[in-house]
Amino acid sequence: MESQKSSSSLPEGVELFSHQAAGHKHGQGRLGIGVLKHKNGDVLKPMFDGDRRASIELSFYRNVFETNQPDILIKELRCFLPEFHGIWETNIEGKSVQYICLEDVSKNFENPSVLDVKMGCITYDDDANEDKILSQSTKFKYGEALGIRILGMKVYNDDENNYLPKIEKSFWRKLAPDTFTSGLNHFLTTNKHINMLILSGFIHKLVKLSDWFSRQRLFKFIGSSLLFVYEGTFLPWSSWSDENHINIDFSNSTETATHVDYNLCLNKADATPDFCDVCCLCRNVCSKLTDCHLYRVVMIDFSHCFPFHEEDTNYTFGLHKLIEYLRDLLKAQRES
Repeated sequence: MESQKSSSSLPEGVELFSHQAAGHKHGQGRLGIGVLKHKNGDVLKPMFDGDRRASIELSFYRNVFETNQPDILIKELRCFLPEFHGIWETNIEGKSVQYICLEDVSKNFENPSVLDVKMGCITYDDDANEDKILSQSTKFKYGEALGIRILGMKVYNDDENNYLPKIEKSFWRKLAPDTFTSGLNHFLTTNKHINMLILSGFIHKLVKLSDWFSRQRLFKFIGSSLLFVYEGTFLPWSSWSDENHINIDFSNSTETATHVDYNLCLNKADATPDFCDVCCLCRNVCSKLTDCHLYRVVMIDFSHCFPFHEEDTNYTFGLHKLIEYLRDLLKAQRES
């Protein structure tokens, strides 16, 4: 009933965004206005009058995607962001509402699985009051130690041909350093071979992002998230592996899945593999994953992004931790 009520208040040409993993959903909360999907494919993120955070985020996107942007580092940043398509204005229940128009990074997936991870030990601004600091510090008990927080996920189960039941926020908020990997494990498929490909792709993307952060002295990102998306349907993964001559078993049979760390990571033509220093899979396999269209990693949420002239150690601490956890998860998939 709630979704029907939300849909009834929508202007013509938009719909609810079905692949939202976290954040303000339309029809819920105090204002009842949240993320939507335009008929042209854009994701619409609302801006509220007088909201400084919305102005900061809009300025950030305009700066990064400026046609004549001269800064090489800012141009490099574009590949880690959803494309910015300007602003759109409409009327909802008598109110004029403006939206930031962004690329839907899940649009080319049949059944996308989506994970939203907030980055950084500190998730409040320098000028935050005591109530805000207390709220942010206590919401996730181990947030500062982890440097990352899972806000939510939406996972497609190919075996059942449906999305898994939503895991409540309280579960994510209790994750500790020794349980975070098991928490991330909920985001994976039931096929360990596909998981290894997905994790390898994610790790390589994050290592590339880490390199960018090591060189940039332009921005400080507070409360920003990383959005992870992969194709939850197995058939596209099977087709991709066949096209790239990668030996992957999709039966999940324990008989054919022995020596996972070796047989599942070999190109059929390889006799002795050259393993990657970054993800520890066969280098020939992970190199092909660079151009694989079955997963995406993008940065989102820039309402607390400020000019900065030092290394953003708050963000990079969480980024390095996340890479470690993903590597642990990949190792567990290989050795299970």
